Amino acid sequence: MHFKETKIDYVMKSLKAILLWTVLALTMTACSNVSEKLEKMIPSDATGVISIDVPQILNKASFITDGKLQVPADLRTIIDENDASALCQVIDDLPYMGVNQDSKAYMFFTSKTLGQVLLVALSDPKLAHEVVERRSGGDFNTVGGVECIYVKDYLYAIHDKVLLIGRVNKAVPVEKAAAAAQAMFEHNQPSIAENNDVMKHLAGDAAVQAYLELKAVKSLLHKSATYNELTRHLPLLDIFVESDIQAMTMALRLEERQATLETTIIADENSEYLTLMKTLTAAPDASVLKAVPNSMDYTVSMSVHGAQFVQLPQIKQLITLFKGIPYIGRIDIEGILSSVDGPLTVAAARDPHLAGEWNAVVAAKSTRPEEILKSIGTFATALGQAPEIYDGEYIYQYDNKMIKMGVTDGVLYIKMLDYEQTEGYAHELPAVRELFGKSSLACFVQTRQGGTDACFEFGMADHLNGNGRFYTKSDTANATLELLKVMCAIKSGSPYDDNNEADANDLSDIMGGAIDQLQPVN
Repeated sequence: MHFKETKIDYVMKSLKAILLWTVLALTMTACSNVSEKLEKMIPSDATGVISIDVPQILNKASFITDGKLQVPADLRTIIDENDASALCQVIDDLPYMGVNQDSKAYMFFTSKTLGQVLLVALSDPKLAHEVVERRSGGDFNTVGGVECIYVKDYLYAIHDKVLLIGRVNKAVPVEKAAAAAQAMFEHNQPSIAENNDVMKHLAGDAAVQAYLELKAVKSLLHKSATYNELTRHLPLLDIFVESDIQAMTMALRLEERQATLETTIIADENSEYLTLMKTLTAAPDASVLKAVPNSMDYTVSMSVHGAQFVQLPQIKQLITLFKGIPYIGRIDIEGILSSVDGPLTVAAARDPHLAGEWNAVVAAKSTRPEEILKSIGTFATALGQAPEIYDGEYIYQYDNKMIKMGVTDGVLYIKMLDYEQTEGYAHELPAVRELFGKSSLACFVQTRQGGTDACFEFGMADHLNGNGRFYTKSDTANATLELLKVMCAIKSGSPYDDNNEADANDLSDIMGGAIDQLQPVN
């Protein structure tokens, strides 16, 4: 039987709809207010801020099942195998920490007492108390009005449903560290939330957004033992870090099948950085990939004008080091580098047979590749190491590896492999070929976690803007979850370790450690 809707029914329906939308609006406002509260805790002179959209990441990585927060089983396996990792510990503890699943989290950097700070909103502070005490082995005490634990260089403080984890710039008494935290909790200092020049880079819908002044990046990297070791061997890295770049921004967006990355370098039009890059960089050219086996785990390329390249102080340093090597130092390395006019590419993969060993390829677009190849052959012959020549390649044996030198399509290359190559070349991969064909600076990484092959691409088509993406070779894999699996596989220490040395807990070591710790595709 059908009843005609009365006025009272209409009114009740309207009230119900209004109530529903009001509750929804209040919920969204509450979530927004919590994030805004954290933003107001960040001091205005912070040298870098990273915004982390916790609810978006949890949902897209399938952490929420039937309304409950749970770590996915295949990620759990990796966490159990790498339980010393700080990231693994955080993810492992997430279901038990009472984290507010509707609020963003923030990481920021300062030159004051607390150099690196993480702010996390809580729904149940009691649970967070228990987890932090268990992990740190300490007990919360009230110091200067702040409930906290101070373990070595780290301060853990909880106030008004906010967990603050701060790493001090240098050893200080607990009272000073607690006072720095209290100033943030009480909002008694100018806030970054009032700085539109910074906040506009954090206001988008990306899962992770960052604004980092170069001095923040420098501070992070110079505290990293990994980075310091890398720059000793690859001083070219300093071109970016030791320049007059003002800041860098980043936005990481999560999609079902991929994660995309956008970066921007902020620099004055007349800056030394832009002047250098305009002079130094040459047109990209994907043909260099014809010399790179498609099994390489890491491929990095920079297109340069060789004549300007060898004038860089960092490259002069490398040339000087090379010349000091007995016998081989007599090769005209400066002349070889000067001949480069296009991509200079290095690719590497872990040796599947010998632990700690690498297979590698160096390739460059040269203006006189055949001449250089013959001169190296003549040099080797003079030392009693005449090469075997097969299919136009010069072949040597060195340290259990077959070294092949040759030229293909104007590309001079050296392959150092411990196996006979049967796989194809990176040039045959359409996405990689497109990336290196349009980017003066490009990198390609491939890895495997839990049986899923994944790739990361990044390229800079100009001197200020970069784009990257992480994706899997599976049609069904969750890209966000796979990205977390890769990050959790990186070996690093714990912030609770009693180790005062520069360790692998900060972001700089995660970035540097990734090169050494990702599991390669076999």
